[in-house]
Amino acid sequence: MRPICLTKSLWPVLAHHHASMVLAGLYLPTSHTIGKPTMTAHSLIKRRAALLGLASLSLAGVATSQTSVAPRTSQDGEQPRSGGRGADAPEKNTTSNAGGGPRGNQQPAETISHAQVQSFPLGSSGKGEPWQIHLALPRGPVPKEGAAALYLLDGNATFPLAWHAIERLKQAQPELAAELDALVLVGIGYPSGLRIDTPRRYQDFTSYTAEEFRRARGAELETGGRDQFRTFIGQELRHAVGQKTPLNPQAQSLLGHSMGGQFAMHMLYREPQRFQNFIAGDPSFWWNGGSLLEEQAAFIAGVCAAGGRLSPGKRLLTENSGTPSPNRPNPTIALAKLEGLSIWHRQQAQASHGSMLGPLVEDGVLFALGRLPATAQQRQTSPATV
Repeated sequence: MRPICLTKSLWPVLAHHHASMVLAGLYLPTSHTIGKPTMTAHSLIKRRAALLGLASLSLAGVATSQTSVAPRTSQDGEQPRSGGRGADAPEKNTTSNAGGGPRGNQQPAETISHAQVQSFPLGSSGKGEPWQIHLALPRGPVPKEGAAALYLLDGNATFPLAWHAIERLKQAQPELAAELDALVLVGIGYPSGLRIDTPRRYQDFTSYTAEEFRRARGAELETGGRDQFRTFIGQELRHAVGQKTPLNPQAQSLLGHSMGGQFAMHMLYREPQRFQNFIAGDPSFWWNGGSLLEEQAAFIAGVCAAGGRLSPGKRLLTENSGTPSPNRPNPTIALAKLEGLSIWHRQQAQASHGSMLGPLVEDGVLFALGRLPATAQQRQTSPATV
C-alpha cells in the first residue's frame, strides 16, 4: 500500500474534481496558454487553493500544512523583501539594462582559466539574448558509459564555486579524485559578466507572475520565460555539451539556489526524465502565491495515476539555511512516500540564505557522483502525513 496515493474508491472523486477545475478554468497547463496570461493574484490563489484541496484527498495532513503562503521562512526559501544581499534581491545603486531592470548583485563573475574550461554564448531567449555557458570538460579519462554532468543554474556564480569545490574535495578525499576529474560542469550563466544577473534569472526561472507578487522584490522584473528556458536546457544545451564529450544519460544532475532552487523543483515536477539527480537550496516555494505547490500536487497525483512509482528512480537533495520552524513542515516532506524518489535533506543551521551557496554547490558535486554530504539525512514522512 502507498499511503500517499489515492485509493481506488477515490478515483471517481478525483475525476469529478479534475473535470470541475478544468471547466472552471482553474487548471490551465502552461503549455496550453497562448499569448501573455492576464491572471491576477486572486485567481492564482483561487486556483492554488482548488488544487491543494484536490491534493488533500491523497495527502491528508501534508496539504493543510502548506496552504498558508505567509509568513515565510527559510523552509520555503528566502523571504520577499526590498533590501538585503541574497541572490534574489536587487541591490541599491545598481545599473540598468535595456529591459529596464537592475542587474542585481553588481559583483563581477570569477573567470576560471584552464585548458579544459570553455565559455561560449548559446541559444537565444525570448528577447534575443543568449545564455553564456561555462563548461568544464573531463580532466581525466571518461568512463566507458560516458561522463556524469552537473548543470548549475546562476552559472556565473556557481560554476567557479563548483570548480573550486572539486579541487578541495580532491585534497580532502583523494580516493574520489578520478571521479571528480571525470565530472563535467555546465554553468548556465549570462553574458553580463556579473555573478548574479537578476532580470535574466527572474525571466528564466519563473512562469508569468501577477504584478502583485512581482512587487514583492522591490523592482519591476519581467517573468514568464520558464518554459523556453526548460526547453533550452533539455534540448539545445544538452546536445551542445554532448557534442563536446560523451555523456552518461543516467548520471545528469541539476542544481539551483533560491529562485533557481524553485526551477530545479519545477524541472523535477514537469520533466523528471531530463535529470537523475536534483539539488535545490532554499527553493522559493513562496513565489507567485505558492504556485510551486500546485505543481507538486499535480506531480504527486500524476505519479499515483501512473502506478505510484517513478521509474527510473530519481534522487533529490534539498538544503535550507537557518533554523527550521517546527510549526511549518518543509513542503518536500509530501514527496517522501513516492516510490522511486529518494530524498535527502541538509539543514545549514548556521548559514544565511546567501552564505549557504558555497556549501550547497560542494554538496551538489558529491551528490552528482552518487555520494552524500556527511550531514545529509534521508527525508522521512512525519506520522501526520501517513
